[in-house]
Amino acid sequence: MSAVRSTDMTDASAVPAARIVQMIRTWRRAFAYYLVTRNSRIKLAIALAVDAIVLAMSMAFAVVLARYHRALTPESLAMMMVAGPLVTIGCLWIFGAYRAVVRFIDMKFIERCLLAMISAPILLHFLYALFDRANSWRALITYAFVAFVSLMVLRRMATRFLRPFMASSDCKSVLIYGAGDAGTQLAAALDINCQHRPVAFVDDRLDLQGRTIRGLQVYSLDQVKALKQKLKFDRVLLAIPSAGRSRRRKILEHLESLAVQVLVMPGIEDLASGGKRIDDLREVQVEDILDRDAVAPIDDLLDACIRGQSVMVTGAGGSIGSELCRQIVKLGAKRLVLFETSEYALYAIGQELQGSLEKYRCEIVPVLANMLDRDAVARTLRSYGINTIYHAAAYKHVPLVESNVVTAVRNNVIGTLNVAEEAIANAVRNVVLISTDKAVRPTNVMGASKRVCELIIQALAPTSPNTRMTMVRFGNVLASSGSVVPLFKKQISAGGPVTVTHPEVTRYFMTIPEAALLVIQAGSMGARGEVFVLDMGRPVKILDLARRMIHLSGLDIREPGTDKGDIEIKFTGLRPGEKLYEELLIADRPEDTRHPRIFKAHEEGMDWSGLVLQLKQIESACQNHDIERIKLILRVLVTGYFSTSKDTQAGPECFEQGEMHVLDQALG
Repeated sequence: MSAVRSTDMTDASAVPAARIVQMIRTWRRAFAYYLVTRNSRIKLAIALAVDAIVLAMSMAFAVVLARYHRALTPESLAMMMVAGPLVTIGCLWIFGAYRAVVRFIDMKFIERCLLAMISAPILLHFLYALFDRANSWRALITYAFVAFVSLMVLRRMATRFLRPFMASSDCKSVLIYGAGDAGTQLAAALDINCQHRPVAFVDDRLDLQGRTIRGLQVYSLDQVKALKQKLKFDRVLLAIPSAGRSRRRKILEHLESLAVQVLVMPGIEDLASGGKRIDDLREVQVEDILDRDAVAPIDDLLDACIRGQSVMVTGAGGSIGSELCRQIVKLGAKRLVLFETSEYALYAIGQELQGSLEKYRCEIVPVLANMLDRDAVARTLRSYGINTIYHAAAYKHVPLVESNVVTAVRNNVIGTLNVAEEAIANAVRNVVLISTDKAVRPTNVMGASKRVCELIIQALAPTSPNTRMTMVRFGNVLASSGSVVPLFKKQISAGGPVTVTHPEVTRYFMTIPEAALLVIQAGSMGARGEVFVLDMGRPVKILDLARRMIHLSGLDIREPGTDKGDIEIKFTGLRPGEKLYEELLIADRPEDTRHPRIFKAHEEGMDWSGLVLQLKQIESACQNHDIERIKLILRVLVTGYFSTSKDTQAGPECFEQGEMHVLDQALG
């Protein structure tokens, strides 16, 4: 019975205590809301009144602590209690301490308070000397120290007290990953704009876990799931600017299951250059989740074909072409000719590069022309004394090329032929063809046409002792015009569905800057029609890519036939000419080179005398708009090419006997 009575008494006493705590919280919120919603004059009056009280208490404490009260009459003590706060508030006003917004203790505020606390004791000493001969220095110095500490503490308490009401209505609760210098600075920056409200830190370092930084607890990565339920944060901010891509990928894989939006702080280079602020947060990019760290470039390979030379980039306004232009300008080219058929693309890259002229001193020459215009190509090469050509111009979007065979084949094949032959005729020292993994055993016209472009370079290279010709083959580049990544981003922002062609489709991916640098280095190693292949890392399943992008946007995947989740994934089927997976090599056993990410492929080419006849046949078929004949020639010329289109089922018997004899000779 006694135990029961004891429990009842405990419960009864707990009820009033809980009510008192709830009442205090309600009053606090009401008072804080009153302070935040008042106009500036009322806020200033409240601040002055609170400071006066705090400073008076600081003066009383200092007088007692310095044992100065024994030397004072009651009138002198009263004068100190009144004059001290008034003079100090006057000094704070003069030095601008009351112009600061109550958000956090910044260095400006601390400097102003220090100046006020140095000036106030001096003024007070001379004031007291007029009325009292006692030495007041010890008491005033003690007062200055106590008052400064009190104001700092009061400032911090006010920030913590008012923070929930200083945030905007759409303020997001965020978890900061990284409790080092970058994370701490990010938390301080977020206190200014109040668009994000940090609730905790997460860090891998054991010496930081369990500690408190800026009033926020530091947790381990294993505790994140429990924190999601406890703290209800909306976003995770990655504050690890110096972390490598491998470490960042592992962190993102761990956070993916939370289905919260992840934002990333700018990299250390951007912060050091002043191009970005610490709170310029961005969404997670696909390169952040690729299992691939960048490899430092080899300087002499970067310089060999560019530094001090006149360089031309065809397709300069495209994804890879524009990035090549950016890198070429940085690498010290004397002149850069932008050869482009799209007016807007040429204008955009030209305007961008013009902004870097003062820094890099490179002449930028925009040329609006088509490489099918052979005279325009020759005139450009002669006029600007071109030393190196990076041939990136091509139609590369598989479904569009499949629907526009004549235009695409004429552009890709005949355009490459024009550029290559005019380069030889005008003694251009280096020609680098940008190729694609779709040229390996292609199932589409785009890949087959690019393989023919490779055959042209391979066949012409031995005939041009003064022109070094080579080609570089690689897979998809992230954020290019034909990449799935921009499409997925657009579909996710629109609420879905995200469309994937097939559950098993895989692709290689590489960032555009890395691809451009590797292309430049590979081109410097070529001599006689070599095929260089870039190490693309491991292939990525497109379905997994779509899932990660959805989860890292803070959304859930909707299961088919249910209303649970945010974004649905739909399978649309393989498009015409599309493969489940891509390859980089036709033959096996690639050869290592000086660069660990660049390999040399050993692949058979064709004799120029045989190939040139078939190029004329392709050009004739394009002029006659004979799509079937174009595809038949591609099937004979390109190893492993087959098409799923119904109009290509006819075999080589469609060729006349003389044409078939020429093909047999060309293919050996």
